[in-house]
Amino acid sequence: MTIKNYIWDQIKKDFKSGIPKSEFETWLSQASLKEIDQDHAIIEVPNKFVARWLQDNYIDQIQTVFRKNLKTLPEIRFISTAPSDKPSDKKELPKKKAPMSSGTSVFQGLNPLSTFSSFVTANSNRLAYSSALDVADGPSNNYNPLYIFSEFSLGKTHLLNAIGNFVIKNDPFANVMYLSTDRFVRDFLSPDNTTRADHFWERGGSPDFLLVDDLHLIAEHKKPQEEFLALCSSFLESDKQLAIAATYPPSKIPNLLPQLRSRLEWGLITEIHAPSQRTKMKIIKKSAKQKELVLSDNVVFFLASATDNLKTLIKYLVKLKVYASFYKRPIDISVVDSIIKKKTYPVSDIDLRQIQRVTAKYFNIALSDLLSNKKGKTFSYPRQVAIYLSKKLTSYSLKEIGNAFGNKHHSTVIYTVKRVEKTKSQNKGILNDINRIQTLVAQKQSS
Repeated sequence: MTIKNYIWDQIKKDFKSGIPKSEFETWLSQASLKEIDQDHAIIEVPNKFVARWLQDNYIDQIQTVFRKNLKTLPEIRFISTAPSDKPSDKKELPKKKAPMSSGTSVFQGLNPLSTFSSFVTANSNRLAYSSALDVADGPSNNYNPLYIFSEFSLGKTHLLNAIGNFVIKNDPFANVMYLSTDRFVRDFLSPDNTTRADHFWERGGSPDFLLVDDLHLIAEHKKPQEEFLALCSSFLESDKQLAIAATYPPSKIPNLLPQLRSRLEWGLITEIHAPSQRTKMKIIKKSAKQKELVLSDNVVFFLASATDNLKTLIKYLVKLKVYASFYKRPIDISVVDSIIKKKTYPVSDIDLRQIQRVTAKYFNIALSDLLSNKKGKTFSYPRQVAIYLSKKLTSYSLKEIGNAFGNKHHSTVIYTVKRVEKTKSQNKGILNDINRIQTLVAQKQSS
């Protein structure tokens, strides 16, 4: 064994005893000491993302371990072995397609406001943010697919859009597709569908970047899963970048095909955790500044305490902006409290799945029947009640509620809510069912 390898083995042993095993396996298990002398140490890592992460998060510990083993402190530098970091002849790259017209643009669905610069980073989301930025900056085989998961409204869709916006800003000719899973499922479940995965791109050409949102919704349907697996396999094998957002990690999505789960787990899986109070305050201040809304620190703190759901916080700010514009008065805590209390329950406290479970149990039907398209009143009435309560008790969008009930269109949700609202005022039995289920949901929360 060379002296260099001996030193590196000693350093890795020190690291193993000083940091969690999962962190060591992720960031240091594939690193190696390329060169070492009294003044310099060059550490080779699989790609530039790992290099950046080690530089930002572990440099102090690495220096401490070097000092302990070498009795000196060399200048530490990271290099990457990833092919994307090596020089390439750009003339050999295939000519990219010109941007499509606005009517057929494959990146038409991107939200232009969802960028990396508008994303507030914190410990709860820094890994997801850094990995998304790294993928946008240059596709990486080591993080393909990039899989980001979190509860509703914590920023995963923002990061998907940020990847697409970043790519297009730096290369207007890039072919980027943002694809909602409900659209994909609808395509393959339509009665007259003859589409297969190998023909899916014929409408706009195979993209360089594929951004897939709400992938967990595919689990209820076997045929779309099989087609997505074929699509995913052919896409990854062509060295193009796939980024995915979902509510759960692949291992926690029920009814997911084992082959598809395995394929999704090839790359980097990263979670966005619930934001801290400080993070929520930063988000509120940043958004309030953009809206030219003046809020005191006390008001910001109070508002941040209301919910972990970032989308709900932004909705509160919109309402506060309307209030301030109309009344021309400063915003105090009593104003914020009155706006928040217009909802019976804070959205962060109630999950759509919980409403569905409680409703299914109340009506003594299977959850799968509640979420199905079965037309009989035994199933349709409980489904309508559950959709109504989901709209009443949460701040999820119509699209999110529709997705949670078997990929129903938002217009179906609107129709259902209006119908239940009308009939409950005419039918005491319906009102009683709604009130009882609402009580059961509240009891479930407090237990």
